[in-house]
Amino acid sequence: MEAFSKATGEKLAPSSGCSASFNSSAAKPEGSGNRFLEAILEERPDLKDRTAYFPEQGSFGYTVFIGDEVFKGPRHSMYIDDIGKYVREFEHEADVLQELEGKDLPVPRVTCRGKNTVFYGMTRLPGVGFDGVQYSMTEEQLKNLAEEVADFMMDMAKKLPRGNGLYAMQGDLREPNILVDPDTKKLSGIIDFGMACNVTKDDLVPRWIKNYTFKELVRKALDKKKAALPDSPAGAKSQYRPSDPGQRTRMWL
Repeated sequence: MEAFSKATGEKLAPSSGCSASFNSSAAKPEGSGNRFLEAILEERPDLKDRTAYFPEQGSFGYTVFIGDEVFKGPRHSMYIDDIGKYVREFEHEADVLQELEGKDLPVPRVTCRGKNTVFYGMTRLPGVGFDGVQYSMTEEQLKNLAEEVADFMMDMAKKLPRGNGLYAMQGDLREPNILVDPDTKKLSGIIDFGMACNVTKDDLVPRWIKNYTFKELVRKALDKKKAALPDSPAGAKSQYRPSDPGQRTRMWL
């Protein structure tokens, strides 16, 4: 696994014996052989005795859980043409989360940002992904959760004013990114803001929820709530992230 230099945006050379193992292990660079983990521990030596766990990894970024924190960093890909631009884009999530800090929203708090290497840490939120409990929820619980998700989308839109008739949106509101309390089935947090974007009022919608029934519940709840928002001016266009799957699809076409 690679890490990227903060100063140059270039990929750092892997350490000897670099391993791709995602097993839980003590967060000690001597035994991990993992350059990304080592890069974090070089700047956060306080974590060396904590357990590190690599969940399922994405195509363009690394994620590792260390203690009560989550760390993310960019991942090299043959599809990246401009590494410097890619690295700057990757830090977008941390930028948005820092904007949201103190605004009373159930989102992670940024705990640190790499000084020499590109990575950032954030708090781990309680709860489980909605995808793991959705089919055990009652109709009433789904309706209540949909209202909470719609409230979150409205709060984010109102608390991060963008001007020009645009509204801030999380941008990747899929089931795994909606955290719920496994007992009460109430919303406990929203995660993954790497595709946070600015959209028109009409485009302020739950785009990526696969569960059609739940998606419609959120959409209907949101339609009622966003009626109070000023309309976007004629000609206003949503500004999606380059990494948004919908944008990639359009570019490929």
